[in-house]
This record gives sequence, C-alpha cells and structure tokens, in this order.
Amino acid sequence: MTSTTAITTRCTRCGRVLRSATSIARGYGRTCQAKVRAAAKSSAHKRAQVEKAVELIADGGLVLVRRAKTRVFQVVASNGTDRYLTAPNACTCKAGLAGRFVCYHRIAAQLVTAA
Repeated sequence: MTSTTAITTRCTRCGRVLRSATSIARGYGRTCQAKVRAAAKSSAHKRAQVEKAVELIADGGLVLVRRAKTRVFQVVASNGTDRYLTAPNACTCKAGLAGRFVCYHRIAAQLVTAA
C-alpha cells in the first residue's frame, strides 16, 4: 500500500500555487518577485534598511500567518532565533514597540503587500 501526500506551496504575496523549484525555494512566483523588487526600488526608506528587508524576504524569513484585510507575518530576527509578528503598520520587535523608527521587518511587510 503506497501513500502519497502532495504538499502545496503557495506564493507568500498572492497565494497562488507555486510549481517551479526556484519559486518554491524563494516563496514567491516570478511575477510577484519582480513586483517586490520594483516596490523596493521606489521605497522612501533608508537604502540599508530596504536591502535588509529584501534579504529577509529572499531568505524566507517572512512567513504569512494571517491573510485578511491587514496581512500579518511572522519574521525571524537577525540572531536567527527570535521571532516577531509584523504587519505593514506595526511590529512586535523592540524597535517596533518603541515606535521611534520603522524597523526593517515592517519595511519587508510593506514591500510584500504594496507590490
């Protein structure tokens, strides 16, 4: 008796089923990846923060937790162990809770949702 379980991977941005191995590894389809890059180029944030946000997205450190009107993502911190919840307008990291600066977690969420 054989059992096969099909695992479906969906695009983090639009939710479509990913079929390509590179798209599955990236977490985004080709079109959505291009839209995220375009949003990063037109971002008004500091270049270093945008680069860090793009790296977070490329490394798969931004995982969609709730797909609703306001998307909520789980992100991995720079140390690789801490996890935070973030959305385009808020983050549970130390910088996000202080509210003085926009953290790169929020920028990553903004790039994905704006694209």
